[in-house]
Amino acid sequence: MRWKFLSALILAAITIAAAQAAIITVGPEGCDYVSIQEAVEDANPGDTINVLSGTYRENVVVDKSVVLRGKDSCSEKPVLDGKGVGSTLTLVADEITLEGFVVKNAGFGKAGIEIKSNKNRIRNNLVTGNKWYGISLSDSDENVISGNVVCKNKYGIWIDAESDGNRITQNEFSNNANENAVDAGANHWENNVYDDLEEGVESYRISGGANVDDDPKAPEFETTGNDAESSTITVKITIPTPIIGS
Repeated sequence: MRWKFLSALILAAITIAAAQAAIITVGPEGCDYVSIQEAVEDANPGDTINVLSGTYRENVVVDKSVVLRGKDSCSEKPVLDGKGVGSTLTLVADEITLEGFVVKNAGFGKAGIEIKSNKNRIRNNLVTGNKWYGISLSDSDENVISGNVVCKNKYGIWIDAESDGNRITQNEFSNNANENAVDAGANHWENNVYDDLEEGVESYRISGGANVDDDPKAPEFETTGNDAESSTITVKITIPTPIIGS
């Protein structure tokens, strides 16, 4: 009887928590907020923050377990622009979901997405044009980083020696000036695309440690005309308007 009572209490608590989770919107007009940071500050753990298309000039710190989701309201991902100073987006709470953004313009020595917490899900983002790291992990465990395009940064992804048990899968790393990937921890790499993968090589060694991607892919080239040796990769990045923030 006692166990039934405790189970009922737990179920009731879960039901109440689920009922209290809110959906918050961010956008230029007709939304709850025009600033992503303000939305995060007012959110509760478990809330979902939907960010509509636009360019948000902010350095956002996410300190709650929320879903931060970019919505293609104008057929374009929302752009988070770090203004060339600091990290564009910093995750300091555990169990955050981040998806559907263009993340750019982090400052020197900083990252487009800086992860300083555990068990987060980073997926389906374009991380580009950051002065140092596209994505960085420090003392950060058991994150899943998947389906992202990480290009045109100094380093694509940088993982320190204190970060273990992370899964980096099905991302694309290309045109990063120094290294596509550096990992000094113990992490799992699988089925990522690397533009510096040598032809005929069946595994890709990750710089900085002993990690290896045993199922790497090369980028898919588009052959133009009848010249099989003339190939191009086309990456289309559209920067939407309006610009939000200062």
